[in-house]
Amino acid sequence: MHTRTLSAKPATYRAWIALTALCAALVVSLGLAPSASAAPAWPVLANGTTGANVTTAQYLLRGHGYDISVDSDFGPATENTVIAFQQSRGYAVDGIIGAETWPGLIVTVRQGDSGDAVAAAQTALNKHGYGLAVDGQFGPATASAATAFQSAKGLAVDGIIGPQTWQTLLGTGGGDDGGGCRVPAEPDPEVLRVVYLTGVGLGVSDKVMLAGFEAGVVESNMNNLDCGDRDSLGVFQQRPSQGWGTPEQIMNVSYASNSFFTRAITVAANNPNLTAGQVAQAVQISAYPDRYDAVETTARQLIDRARELAG
Repeated sequence: MHTRTLSAKPATYRAWIALTALCAALVVSLGLAPSASAAPAWPVLANGTTGANVTTAQYLLRGHGYDISVDSDFGPATENTVIAFQQSRGYAVDGIIGAETWPGLIVTVRQGDSGDAVAAAQTALNKHGYGLAVDGQFGPATASAATAFQSAKGLAVDGIIGPQTWQTLLGTGGGDDGGGCRVPAEPDPEVLRVVYLTGVGLGVSDKVMLAGFEAGVVESNMNNLDCGDRDSLGVFQQRPSQGWGTPEQIMNVSYASNSFFTRAITVAANNPNLTAGQVAQAVQISAYPDRYDAVETTARQLIDRARELAG
């Protein structure tokens, strides 16, 4: 367990910020600077958040030398790394990536650069549909995507991903405007019960039942989320744009569970050597396939709990 300590900024620093803001306002009001639409707010990421912005932040933390897994899940390890980063910069230490932490975390990248900061930029561009290989190499394809994004958003078109482009990338688009989706710390008992009963009603094998619960744990901690990465929804984070159904259907836990289990039954029957986690991956097609088997113990415990809830 750690204790969060909030560090206050020196009075001289606060005064300087206030003076800077006043001068900027005067410059605009006097017509000395071109007017522009306000930049989107920096997203706020905290423990429990998931999505592309979390992946981006994790790559950026790696770029600053922190040994952290990139899994799109803002858990305790990411929170502790953010705290260490904030302490190193003299920021308020709260473990939350917000308006103060983002500007210090981002790194300006351009064609010819390589490394985790470039992978972060590629991830952020992909949130807007550019389909780049996240290889950490800022080549012509990444430069083209950067200029296309800047042109679409009315930014200076230079192909360089600097502070304004970063803020616009992170603060808009892809169904991730708020930085992702806050996942409750505890599973929803009703979701556990309905997923379990749906599987029982379909006569699923133990392996397929485990696959369903592993997917539910990874994707939502067994909660019926009304948000997620891009257009993902529900306990399994199924996407209407990928043919899983309408948003209303996907938010029906029974419907979503039936959709998952029906596919999983076929996968397991055709591939008897797959583990439950591999069955889940074949259904979900996740960018992080190893996460499902990694939660087997938790999933089994929740199946036992669901069985009790179902009576």
